[in-house]
Amino acid sequence: MCTEKLTNCEEDNNLLRNIHQQKTNKNKDVNNIYKKKAVLAQTLLTSAVMLSSASCGMPVGYSAVLLPQLKSINNSMEIDDEMGSWIASIHSAATPLGSLLSGVLMERCGRKLALQIGAMPLIFGWLLIALSANHAILLLGRLIAGFSAGLTAAAGQVLIGEISEPHLRGLLTSVPLASYSFGILLVYALGSLLPWRYVAVSSTILPVISLVVFFFLPESPVWLIRHRKIEDAKKALIWLRGGDTIQAKEETQHLIDRMDSETKIQEKIKITTLFQPEVMKPLIIINVFNIMQLLSGTYLIVFYAVDILQHIQNGPKFDHFMVAILTACVRFIFSIIGSFLLTIIGRRPLALTSGLGTAVSALILAMFLRQNCQGFNYVPALFILIYVATNTLGFLILPGVLLGELFPAKIRGLSGGITFMMFNFTLFAVAKVFPFVKNVVGISGVFLIFGMTSIAACSFLYLTLPETKEKSLSDIEDFFQQNRFLWMRKRKRVEKKNAIETETLEA
Repeated sequence: MCTEKLTNCEEDNNLLRNIHQQKTNKNKDVNNIYKKKAVLAQTLLTSAVMLSSASCGMPVGYSAVLLPQLKSINNSMEIDDEMGSWIASIHSAATPLGSLLSGVLMERCGRKLALQIGAMPLIFGWLLIALSANHAILLLGRLIAGFSAGLTAAAGQVLIGEISEPHLRGLLTSVPLASYSFGILLVYALGSLLPWRYVAVSSTILPVISLVVFFFLPESPVWLIRHRKIEDAKKALIWLRGGDTIQAKEETQHLIDRMDSETKIQEKIKITTLFQPEVMKPLIIINVFNIMQLLSGTYLIVFYAVDILQHIQNGPKFDHFMVAILTACVRFIFSIIGSFLLTIIGRRPLALTSGLGTAVSALILAMFLRQNCQGFNYVPALFILIYVATNTLGFLILPGVLLGELFPAKIRGLSGGITFMMFNFTLFAVAKVFPFVKNVVGISGVFLIFGMTSIAACSFLYLTLPETKEKSLSDIEDFFQQNRFLWMRKRKRVEKKNAIETETLEA
């Protein structure tokens, strides 16, 4: 009898274990389904932002298409170098106003609606360019297109940063920069095949598609909760987390608690909020990085690609336009590579690798062009591709990623708008004076400036840029509230703390 009872008990235990294992496996299967659906949902929303980013990249690269064609025709639209510099740079003159307004739009109307509103003037600007009968209308179209780019740039990065999970955020916030590069490549390719007016008409397709697609996608849960739309935020999070209601409820409650704690401190955002440590420190890091990025030539190569390559190659041996398209291909490919590397090696290593690669290739180009070597046209062409590749890998994609990560939720829209405003003011100034600087110091001097600025940027980022890989937005905000600015100070404190703990354990 005892033996039979023991046998029955063992059978019961085995049965219970099997049931428990089956439940565990079932839960794992359900969680895996949720995770796959969540990745798909976040990717779909990111893809809509990528359409918007590609739309913004097209007017930036359009000057490289437009200027050579206008210089080669003989009618009322023909241009000289002065008019060419205005056509190239005026796009960035209106972008700061759009960037500042985007901060207000993001806070009042939401991130998604700000992107939809931003697409409308871009469509109108392209149509003005396509139908322009004189330089004034052409410049007005470029101005309106730049205003639209300012409206949408920050909103896209903020939206992705707020809807993505920490382990996906690095990849998802960087791929719009890849699509931005694709927009440049696309307009270069169209320019090699079509007259500039047809290129302008074709460029309206992407913003129209993005405008429509956003009607079917949710708003940022962070924005919804901050505007007391709790049920809408829950629905958005359930969709973004693949139907996982438990995770969606937990995230909703965390966002509500975070907002309530901020509300106790201050009821509304004031201008003095910009001077709080968790806002001012990211503002300094991102804006200094932006200025150094521009002076390292990141966007000058885009605006004046054909013009720069004509100087570098020193003769008609190559098709300059085709080489410009090749640089755009390299930029697109390495922006994708950089997006994936962000999830593997983090922000700091990628930034430093990109800066050093940019510096070395630019300085080698400067020395080679200084010597004016004949018969080796392929060498500078090779190094210009290396320069574009390394510069894209981190310097091009990182500022947008950091904008979506470093700023606190309470002022993310406004601070993002201010950052893009300052960035585009600087971009306008740099693009406008570039022809003058090139004439004074020569093309070798230009690349010397690019190289030295890249070295300075590496030093700055090494000292100040925090590693945000797989950190939650709340953790990043808490880090900037601490009484430190230099990242290296944190590293030294951590090493000191570890050494003390080791000594304590040994004792």
